[in-house]
Amino acid sequence: MAKSKGKYNFKGLDDIFGESVSDIIGVIESDKKKVEDNKTLVDIKSLTANPYQPRKNFEKEELEELASSIKTHGIIQPIIINSKKQIIAGERRTRAAKLAGLKKIPAIVLELSESQMEEFAIIENIQRVDLLDIEEAVAYKKLSDNLKLKQEDIATRVGKSRSHIANIMRLLNLPEKVQDAMLQKKVSMGQAKPLLAIVNNEKLLDSIFKQILEKDLTAREVEQLIKNNNSPKNEIKQNVKSASLVHMENKMMRRLGTKVIIENGKLIIRYSDESDLNRVLDILGLTDED
Repeated sequence: MAKSKGKYNFKGLDDIFGESVSDIIGVIESDKKKVEDNKTLVDIKSLTANPYQPRKNFEKEELEELASSIKTHGIIQPIIINSKKQIIAGERRTRAAKLAGLKKIPAIVLELSESQMEEFAIIENIQRVDLLDIEEAVAYKKLSDNLKLKQEDIATRVGKSRSHIANIMRLLNLPEKVQDAMLQKKVSMGQAKPLLAIVNNEKLLDSIFKQILEKDLTAREVEQLIKNNNSPKNEIKQNVKSASLVHMENKMMRRLGTKVIIENGKLIIRYSDESDLNRVLDILGLTDED
């Protein structure tokens, strides 16, 4: 390993990136001796963000709390930068250090290629605990499109199953307005995911999506609406069953323990035999006592 002060290089860099670009940060930060041997002080004003950093907003309250800690204890873990003084890891610490009034902060210089810089920024964003499902899907697409990674490669790099990657990326098949609603937290993944079954049925999807926004349907109610209105035996219905009727159907089915259908001015309660009919009538208080 080269021992030049402030510049961290070591054999096997490509091997580490072959597994996961984020692993390299863990390798560096877990070796306290190497951190001490290679850290240097840099002017905080000279630092710039990773140009591929997808995260633009940082919670003000969290930064202020970290700034308060830095004033008391200083920056315990050096940030990691490249020779251009672009931040590879530690932008949050850098922002908090500025709030704390620090002029210089400890850093380790690491040489990364442009593709490695981009990969790390995307993967670091994926690992955020508050990342929305649709944001995660967009991040996976960037890895796929920009770095030409297959789903198996993405799964290896982010430490998740290929099926998880595939399921999340399917959200990108939804119309842009649905994706936007998910980004704005107006629609959850549970509400949006059933719409994938009707992406080729624009009229029905628009109608159900409108009801999701207006009535905050549960995932189960969305699934029921789609089931009721997307039967291959029937043409698309002009009027989608209201959420209140779907809710009432579900409520009655739970109460009666049998299939209930409300449509076209009819209430249909299914039963299997005479004994089952008597059971339902008894629940409804309609048994003949004579």
